[in-house]
Amino acid sequence: MQNSKYEIITDYIKKKIAAGSLKDGDKVPSENALTNKFGVSRDTVRRGFKALELEGLLVSKRGSGTFVRLRKGFSSDRIAVVTTYVENYIFPKIIKGIEATLSQRGYSMQLSFTDNQFEKEREVLTDILAKEDVAGIIMEPVKSALPNPNLEIYESLREKGVPVLFINTYYRETDIPHVSLNDEAMAYMATKYLISKGHKRISAILKMDDGQGHLRFAGYRRALYEQGVKNPSDYVMWYDTGDEGRYDMFDSHSMKRLNGCTAVFCYNDKVARELINYLQSKGQKVPEDVSVISMDDSDLAKLGDVKITSCPHPMAELGRVAAENLIKLIDNPKFDATKEFVTEVKERGSVKNI
Repeated sequence: MQNSKYEIITDYIKKKIAAGSLKDGDKVPSENALTNKFGVSRDTVRRGFKALELEGLLVSKRGSGTFVRLRKGFSSDRIAVVTTYVENYIFPKIIKGIEATLSQRGYSMQLSFTDNQFEKEREVLTDILAKEDVAGIIMEPVKSALPNPNLEIYESLREKGVPVLFINTYYRETDIPHVSLNDEAMAYMATKYLISKGHKRISAILKMDDGQGHLRFAGYRRALYEQGVKNPSDYVMWYDTGDEGRYDMFDSHSMKRLNGCTAVFCYNDKVARELINYLQSKGQKVPEDVSVISMDDSDLAKLGDVKITSCPHPMAELGRVAAENLIKLIDNPKFDATKEFVTEVKERGSVKNI
């Protein structure tokens, strides 16, 4: 029986793959090129491409072309983006950076959030695994300092060939790549900045259930060790996700950690702003009585009567790099997609020279 016309296209591409002249991730000839080569219609070429996509040999990307895809994975032009929060703080700018880049590269974005809860993380990942309708996942880990009950789902995604890229932090139990700040280096820099301003007794307020908090503690501790401070843990106030926004977060017991300290390194601008408000409510002035430095350089750092000295988060740039690196992972599973940013302290008015 005579082959269908589109099988001329499928046979040609399969032979090229078998011969090694078309490899995983290579772009196949365009519709126009194949139309001219074989004297068939564009519709026939498209039917051939579609048949090979259904066989898992090709993947089409809007605006980019059609590519060889020999590995396992879900054939799609949709990327799942899962963050802990969506609507406030630094997250809208990160998401905007991701979405703009994905759109430029022919991908759409499927956005979900977890509220930094393991149960929601499991729900989102299970749904992705069941539907098999995304090409990859950009994921912000949940409470990354704690043991994660959902690691087997990440392993299942890996077995199916679905690339995952973490943002902002990562799970140490996995080798999944990440795009984030270099939290230890940034905390070291922030603490050294306070030291350069003459501060010796420096407290810290850090988050215990997210991995960034532990890495930032390591940088803070290293800077103080270099100054001969042997027990910096005595000056650290730890909090977790459940404490965020609570009116009694800065209770008398917690604030004892700050007694005698002239400066405080804060986990982020939200904590720094809440600390400044608390200190002002107790009659203390920033930076006259206590200096404050924080992380992220968000809009919160620029508000109020005290503008906060802060270490900038790349936000939209981090989102852009995360999207670019995930796309590279989709095209080449061996690509090293990890990137850690280091930025310079943004000076404002919350740190005093003593």
